[in-house]
Amino acid sequence: MSRIITYGFFGEDEAQRNFLEKYLHQEYPDTFIEDENQRWRFRATNDNQVDKLLTDALRQRALLGLDVLFVGRDIDTAQKPKILQKQTEYANTCRNQPAILMLPVQCIEYWLWYIKRHRDEPGKNTPLESQTRLQAKAAMYAGTNVVAKQILLANDILVHLDVLWLEQRSESFRHFHNQVKTFINQTP
Repeated sequence: MSRIITYGFFGEDEAQRNFLEKYLHQEYPDTFIEDENQRWRFRATNDNQVDKLLTDALRQRALLGLDVLFVGRDIDTAQKPKILQKQTEYANTCRNQPAILMLPVQCIEYWLWYIKRHRDEPGKNTPLESQTRLQAKAAMYAGTNVVAKQILLANDILVHLDVLWLEQRSESFRHFHNQVKTFINQTP
């Protein structure tokens, strides 16, 4: 693909945006570029704000002429019916919009935890989403609450991102990755 795709990110935290950036640069080098103006113009700081402001974020994407908006929200549960309900709710809101949903089960740290485990314990394949959010955050950040430090720790792990392996382990990542592949295949 020779076309540059401009995107915006609307989500609840920096960890999601950071994951997205690393994923896009690895999987689609020289294809996606984030609109920096959008990042500072329209933000959310928690899941409730993402829920309430999603329609406004989609409108902002159109006003800025971005090719696609990535929407990030932790689903905050490991219960399958609630996961499907949230995915459906967001899909309905974004219908007919160039939007890609990034909806990790419980929190983005599970995707990172899978990658870390693949690096540290190759061959270990038990699901992680049944562990608590607290365990996931502890496994990823070793107790630090400083966002800049968390991003550095995540970046160290994201160097080892194996997309094919991760999509076999995490349904929520596979859901996200398939949306990106579909978007890319439909983009002229």
